[in-house]
Amino acid sequence: MPNFPTLATVPSFPLDPDGEIEDAVLRSPFTGGYELTRPKYTRSRRIWGLRYPMLTPADKNTLFTFEQTTLRNGADSFTWTHPVTATAYTVRFAAPIKYHYFDRNKFAVDFSLREV
Repeated sequence: MPNFPTLATVPSFPLDPDGEIEDAVLRSPFTGGYELTRPKYTRSRRIWGLRYPMLTPADKNTLFTFEQTTLRNGADSFTWTHPVTATAYTVRFAAPIKYHYFDRNKFAVDFSLREV
C-alpha cells in the first residue's frame, strides 16, 4: 500500500487530532414529526479536512501524480501519518483534490481524507 507523499510544506493548522466522525445514521422523517433511524454502517469512520495554503509547483505535481497515477484517480487507499499525533491511518480521498492557483507560482490545495 502506498504512503502519502512527503511534501516540503506542512498543512495549515489547527488540524483536529481525532478527525471528524462521519454521520453513520440513516434518518427517515415522517409528517407527524417522528423519525425512523438505523445505522448506515457497522462502524464510525473519521474524516480529516486538509489544506495546504502555499504549495510549490513541485509539491503540487507530486500530489497530482500521487492522486492520478499511484492511486488510480483517487480510487485506491493509502497510508497517511497524522502530522500532529504521528499516528498512521489507512485512508482514501473523500473527493478529488481541489487545486487553486495562488500568487507567484504557488498553489492552495484542499482535500478530505476518509478512514477506510
